[in-house]
Amino acid sequence: MSDPYQPDQPGQQPGYQTQPGYPAQPGYQTQPGYPPQPGYPPQPHQPQGGNPGYGYPPPYGYPPADPGQTMGIVGFVLAFVFPPAGIVFAAIGRSQSRQAGFDNQLATWGFWLSIVFTSLGVLYALFWVLLVFGGLFAAVSVGGATSAVGLTV
Repeated sequence: MSDPYQPDQPGQQPGYQTQPGYPAQPGYQTQPGYPPQPGYPPQPHQPQGGNPGYGYPPPYGYPPADPGQTMGIVGFVLAFVFPPAGIVFAAIGRSQSRQAGFDNQLATWGFWLSIVFTSLGVLYALFWVLLVFGGLFAAVSVGGATSAVGLTV
């Protein structure tokens, strides 16, 4: 029996060595006198190297999904449609994501945009209330002149 690390077997190229049990693959060569690396040449059904599972589904299944992702999307959309509800949904989505260890950026954006749009809506409503009631109170004169409807006070 000959040494498996010596290239004296017929049909092999000089410097081409394989481990027992691996088929000879053209183009795979090692330096003369050195044994081949363990696990080489890689087999098509065996992932090798530093990234196991490259090209294959992960051995542990799919990564877990973010439980607050749907609520974050709904909160983000509601930030533009009905901001007070967007605050609630986005806050729930952020809370669920944090408890699961995820960073839900969409829920965070939905939360802050909902707060900004709600604040702008409140200021807009306050502006109209002051404009209407301020105009009514300004139309009535304090000094006994006529009111806004033309009656003498």
